[in-house]
Amino acid sequence: MSNRKKDGSRRIPTWMVTYADLMALLLCLFVLLLSFSEVDSDSFRKNAARIAEAFNSVPAPPPKTVILPPMITLTDLDAAACNSQQRQMIEDLEDLLKNEISGSMVNVVSKGNSVVIRFPGRAAFPSGSADLADSFLPIIDKIGHTLSTVEGQLIVAGHTDDTPIATRTFRSNWDLSSARAVSVVHQLLAKGEITSDRLTAQGFAESRSLAANDTPENQSLNRRVEIVVRLNEDEC
Repeated sequence: MSNRKKDGSRRIPTWMVTYADLMALLLCLFVLLLSFSEVDSDSFRKNAARIAEAFNSVPAPPPKTVILPPMITLTDLDAAACNSQQRQMIEDLEDLLKNEISGSMVNVVSKGNSVVIRFPGRAAFPSGSADLADSFLPIIDKIGHTLSTVEGQLIVAGHTDDTPIATRTFRSNWDLSSARAVSVVHQLLAKGEITSDRLTAQGFAESRSLAANDTPENQSLNRRVEIVVRLNEDEC
């Protein structure tokens, strides 16, 4: 078959048209690929929509932003459980000792992961003595009964004001504060409801003052004994 027309001009092969169309499409494709060489999310979505439209496709919807809820860690759960246990213990003690609290003989506060039962020295001990007052023994027994129902270490700490003491019994406030703490420990053990391995006695003299020792009221506030209930580390 001749590739020439009747007028003598050369006939173009029919496959050449298809080939030229293919090359043109490939050129457009490579130009688009080059434009995508630096992709950012906005330009990609715009160009993707145009390509999809060119190929008679439905453009893909933009990705949805998913907002995740705040992560709750085991530490958060442990802290919540610890705070709940503290609140319950304080409520129980305040209910049990409401008369003593209203009479300013006992105070119950939270401190970190601990509950502190604080009572002034004037209510529990005669001046300069480490012997518990008879009127205060039932209060210690009530506190001990409640503490026997909860877990955790019990630290009994004695404190004084800054007035020096030097007697045949007590060389200094260190001796006095320690002896008062030990007296409370003995009373807590007397009923047999609390085991000795839970108890520690400490004496701080005037080194852990709640207020400046500049008035008789502040000195009375600093003369105190505290029972610190440290909740178990496994639970808090």
